[in-house]
Amino acid sequence: MKILISHSWEDKSFATNIYEALKPDGHEVWFDIHQLLPGDVLQDVIDAYIKKCDVMVLVWSKFAQQSNGVNVEITTANKLQKRIIPVFADGTTLDNHTQLAGILGIPGEPFDTAMMLLRRAVILLSASEADKQSPWFKEIFGHITDLGGYLNYVNTYRVAGDRNEDGKKDEWVERLESEVRKNEALRSELLPKMNNVLSEMQEIMQQMEHGNVPLEKLIAWKNWCNQNESYHPETVGQLKSFIESDIQRLQKGGMPVHVVNYSVVEDAIERLDKAISQKKDEAYHNMYNKVKKYGGFLLGEKTMQSIVTGYLNYITMCPVMLRQLNEESKTSEYVAVKEAMHAIANYLETQDHKADLVSPSLTGYFDEAYIVNNTIQILLDAKLIKAEKVSFDAAAVSIVNTYVAFVMETSLKTKLDGILKQIREMVGLKKDEINWGQVAVLAIGAVAVVGGIAALAGGKKEEAGTAYGGGGTFEDNVADFSAKHGGGLTDYL
Repeated sequence: MKILISHSWEDKSFATNIYEALKPDGHEVWFDIHQLLPGDVLQDVIDAYIKKCDVMVLVWSKFAQQSNGVNVEITTANKLQKRIIPVFADGTTLDNHTQLAGILGIPGEPFDTAMMLLRRAVILLSASEADKQSPWFKEIFGHITDLGGYLNYVNTYRVAGDRNEDGKKDEWVERLESEVRKNEALRSELLPKMNNVLSEMQEIMQQMEHGNVPLEKLIAWKNWCNQNESYHPETVGQLKSFIESDIQRLQKGGMPVHVVNYSVVEDAIERLDKAISQKKDEAYHNMYNKVKKYGGFLLGEKTMQSIVTGYLNYITMCPVMLRQLNEESKTSEYVAVKEAMHAIANYLETQDHKADLVSPSLTGYFDEAYIVNNTIQILLDAKLIKAEKVSFDAAAVSIVNTYVAFVMETSLKTKLDGILKQIREMVGLKKDEINWGQVAVLAIGAVAVVGGIAALAGGKKEEAGTAYGGGGTFEDNVADFSAKHGGGLTDYL
């Protein structure tokens, strides 16, 4: 889950403690002391992350109430309909704040108990409906929900000194003891089993990512999915469908998914960035003179300028698009995207730019841009990637395609078009084949939720940052919390 911590500068230490309590559970926590850089426009950067976040944790205090920045963040979060979870750093209430009145918050002391309630809330909010339908999740979520009864018992009887005795005390004692037993069982039995399943699932995905998986291993993985599907039916079921797709391809005589050499692509991006930044101005003049020499008598000044500008944009955007396509190939659900990236990586690996490094033009880098632009066009036409995922400059492509004779020799164009023909045929064959990538996102989310649940189900302090298990530390903290705030802790659940 993406979480933003909103706070005044005077509450920096309190906000830091919240960050350190949430971060071990695997959430993406945005906290300005870690993410802001010198030169940033503070409110613009913060507003941008409020748009991305799922939850805004608000450190509320007398300082926050007086802070213009905090109030702007509250307004932005409300406009974007983001959930705000206030955590009270002092006794300041929300009653007089027009945008916060009526929102349920969490008293900040004792801090361990406050963080238990916050982490519990985040876990319940981050779990998908698919999570909640998994048998093991149902059991754990039932336990987390029942923590409300656990806390209510402590408040009603232990702290009140039996003054609220209503004849039900024995039932609450049994419930407390039952929750402690359940907590221990979850921590010692169910969670380790679930963690093992998720670890094995991640290992399978990592091996699928590396490609070239033989049929025998795919069949073994499919059997593993059949045996473990009940742990998380949607995620394991999705993984199983990807494996079955690979099995069908191999059984029809196809080849395993190729490995993409991402380091080759990353080296090419760095090389192109460096070359373009050093030669852009000089390359413009060289290309302008070339176009003028061979076609100036036919073309007007504006046309010549548009050709040269389009040509430079075509090359300048190449490393940008290459980087975007590289990232897309890592998580795409389509085999064809990874295979197209594999073909590009193979071509890039054959390029030797020693002579081009001393050339004043960028002509030697044009062929790479030609391959990248046209491959992206093929993938866009096949609807395997979306236009907003790549910075595709259609105007530059159109200009270059129209006046390609000015910038590329016929023999080179023939060679590159041959490579693109192979990529187009491969995309046509594999367009509808799904890949491992998208299930990785689901599994990462499941692992994060499991980590948070493990902490609430009894994680030790050195492992999860707080002691939450049944016994003295937890009960004493809850008792102190109840004694200070009264009214029953179910008010905060």
